[in-house]
Amino acid sequence: MTSHQQRIDPRVVRTQRLLKNALFDLLEERGYEQVTVQDIADRATVKRATFYLHFNDKQDLLHQCITDLLNELSESIKNKNDDTLHFDFHSGKTHPIFIRMFEHVSEHFCHYQALLVNNRIPAFTSGLLDVLHNFISEGINMTEPDDSNLSARRDVVIKYVESAYLELIIWWVENQMPYPEKDMAEMLMNLSIMGPYRVRPYEKTKP
Repeated sequence: MTSHQQRIDPRVVRTQRLLKNALFDLLEERGYEQVTVQDIADRATVKRATFYLHFNDKQDLLHQCITDLLNELSESIKNKNDDTLHFDFHSGKTHPIFIRMFEHVSEHFCHYQALLVNNRIPAFTSGLLDVLHNFISEGINMTEPDDSNLSARRDVVIKYVESAYLELIIWWVENQMPYPEKDMAEMLMNLSIMGPYRVRPYEKTKP
């Protein structure tokens, strides 16, 4: 395949972007089931026939939107730079990946709101959980490979943590991001490492 064949026509990119943006706009206004292909085409200011040149149906368009968003999130939270691979957990700083996670959600807030809160699209929720699962599995396996140092079986720990992350992201979006990205990143990192208590309640000395 030549480099010319590999290049994507900018007009195709532009049209697909218009259709994706149109779908998200409509998802914020009404439920997914109420949105039609004609609605999407009208909002994108293209002909219905043009829609079908790019996508089979609205489910195909939704799937591509979800895939794009989750791929971007996955890329943003990878351990790929020195600042993440050699992070000093004793530095008192917040891990850059936690910050990037919330920055991604913030940057694409309307998309997360449409898919997680306004519509609760199952494919996106399960896809997001998969991304979190991979991220958390990698993190726990890297920081603590010894099962004897975990408070529960490894698969239970991972499931517990990934579920908490998912629900926290949903809560943050649903409540219009009440705390800044860096604050959320710091709190989530602290919860991941120390749990909800700075001092365990039963270890407090009685007066």
